[in-house]
Amino acid sequence: MKSAVILAIGLLLGCLPLYATAQVKPDLVVVEPYSIPTLLYSGATYPFSATIRVQGTNGSQFNCIGYYLSGDATWDATDAYLGSSCRSLMFPGESGTCAINGTIPPLTTAGTYYVLLVADPLNAERELDETNNVVSVPVTVVRGVTPLPDLLLWRPSLSFGEVPAGGSTGAFTFMYNRGAGETGAYELGFYLSADTVFSAGNDVFLDLLANGINLTMNGGTIHSAPVLTIPATTAPGTYYLLLVADPRNRISESDETNNSRALPLRVAGTVTATAASRQQAIEVYPNPADNAGCTVRWAGAGLNRVEVFNSLGQLVGSAVSSGASRPEVKLDTQRWVPGMYTLRLFGRDGQVATQQLLCQ
Repeated sequence: MKSAVILAIGLLLGCLPLYATAQVKPDLVVVEPYSIPTLLYSGATYPFSATIRVQGTNGSQFNCIGYYLSGDATWDATDAYLGSSCRSLMFPGESGTCAINGTIPPLTTAGTYYVLLVADPLNAERELDETNNVVSVPVTVVRGVTPLPDLLLWRPSLSFGEVPAGGSTGAFTFMYNRGAGETGAYELGFYLSADTVFSAGNDVFLDLLANGINLTMNGGTIHSAPVLTIPATTAPGTYYLLLVADPRNRISESDETNNSRALPLRVAGTVTATAASRQQAIEVYPNPADNAGCTVRWAGAGLNRVEVFNSLGQLVGSAVSSGASRPEVKLDTQRWVPGMYTLRLFGRDGQVATQQLLCQ
């Protein structure tokens, strides 16, 4: 009897290392946040990303997510492989993002599909649970339709949040295309508004940046308008400076509701007849200008010099007054690229103003 008990204890103790080894394993799962476009065009390339998490009692060396396009929510050998992304050694409880750019097969027919996110698709890691590795996201594939861009504005900001009537502020933003199509040339408008909703008929136009850059999917660039002058006749109060991508709706987008951003702007002080008359005394002619050039006059302040900024907010030229009895500045526009320019005028009495000039 004693020997039997000893034998049983020995067998139990001998199995413990095997039992412990069996339990010291990771468990790889796909968790949020993940970013999967829900509308896909056959032949187009998209960014996909998801998060892999190491559960279980051990770390993992093979932390990969595979992306597949499937006709159903079950992962099998018939699914189209889109790509995979891996991370290095991760410890229990650790998470990390795995992102790819995946191309939808060009011959994919239109219809409803699933993008499958598969943790450890090569079964490189022995896991506690091999049945929880797949997450499915329903998507729609469209064929025979031109992919459209989608313009967004990121992190817009103002140089000054409070200015007097007739004063100037500046604006800065990052333009991003998250759509599948290309933008071609596009515009960015700046408007003074009483509310946060853009209305071309009611809001006060301040500036327009015309950009010839073509933004492809996930492409972006920085824009700035260093001089945005608030009309001298603006009543003091709380307003919004609106930054509007494609304000004239020249580009067809997959989403036309996300093109504007509103930044609070306080207009301080009181409007005076003198300030209004000075602004009105500015003459820029001809406007639009052609290759023959144009003339700038500011009778109210006695024009001293003019600085010229292009649609990207870059200083592209300057000119000083002729010093005649009727001070004026001649601008040579012969080599100017067609588009909208901002003129910053400096008066001899210390006044500064801006004026828009369209070059054809």
